[in-house]
Amino acid sequence: MFQYDVKSTAIAASQTDAPVFAGAARIKGMLVGIPAGGGTLTLKNGSAGTTVFSYVAPAIGQSLNVSIPGDGIRCENGIYATTPAGMTVTVFYG
Repeated sequence: MFQYDVKSTAIAASQTDAPVFAGAARIKGMLVGIPAGGGTLTLKNGSAGTTVFSYVAPAIGQSLNVSIPGDGIRCENGIYATTPAGMTVTVFYG
């Protein structure tokens, strides 16, 4: 039995506090497009909130599938992403 529907939002490269979802949700996973130069992806609970996920990607120029264990990461104030130049992310949430 499913707990809730899982949705996704794609965030382009070079974004700062881009809204993934403005309401309360749990981050379930991500698909990260890593540029050849690497970089750091961050997800926050609220646009000016606390960082709940940070990933320092190596300079590998490929994609990475990230699964969040358990019930995911709870963001009561919305999910907001910051991506460096060349890095994209699709965030799965519910």
